[in-house]
Formats: sequence, C-alpha cells, structure tokens
Amino acid sequence: MIKILILIILFFAAVEDIKKMEVGYIYPASILALSFVNFFLKPYISLKFYLFNSFLVFAVLFLFWLLGGIGGGDVKVLTALSFYAGFRIWDILLFSSMIFLLYSLMLRKFKTKLPFMPAIFVGTIGGLFANF
Repeated sequence: MIKILILIILFFAAVEDIKKMEVGYIYPASILALSFVNFFLKPYISLKFYLFNSFLVFAVLFLFWLLGGIGGGDVKVLTALSFYAGFRIWDILLFSSMIFLLYSLMLRKFKTKLPFMPAIFVGTIGGLFANF
C-alpha cells in the first residue's frame, strides 16, 4: 500500500516538474513521512543502515547538483525515497538514469534542461517492483 502511495506522489511530482521545471517541498516530505510509517510497521528494518544509505545517496546526488547535472528537487525526492527503498535506491537511480538517457536521445535535446522527475517515476516502478 505504501508503494502505491509513493508512486502516486512521484507521479504528481513528475507532472509538476514537467510543467514548472521544479518540484515542491511537499513531495519529498510526504515520501519521508511514509518512509517513517514503514519503519514503524516493519520493526526489523535497520534504521542505521537506512540512515547511512540515505546519507550516501545525498552525498552522491549533491555532487551532481553542484555540477549542474540534476536539480535540487530531484536530490530531495531521491534522498527521501532512499529512506523507503533502502539499497534498492541504487537500482532506482540506475533505471531512472537509463530512462532519462533514452528519452533525451529520442528528443535529441542535450543542451537544454529536461525534467528528471518523470524518469524517477518510471525508474521507481522498475526498481521497486522488479524481482531480480
């Protein structure tokens, strides 16, 4: 159930990113709140691991933000999503990056800014629901 709510939140974040090229604070805050609900529902989850993993995700994405390769809203949403997804956030990042690369190749827009949140939405579907 929480997965579906997170996907709905990501869908609306993607729509806002397409329209405005920015993502509101409500989206990462909502994902973070759902992640903490998940911690209470599943007490066997290691909070220390999730905190370390989220810090690592933030550090990597912050470097990309400093270089101008990703927006601040994308960093916030992906960091919040890492509290829910745990180690699968790296799968989500990989899927999202591949999807972004594909649609930037199809649109042939390399110098212009494109919204990354739609790729995050589709990448999350692949990362959370894929069974390897």
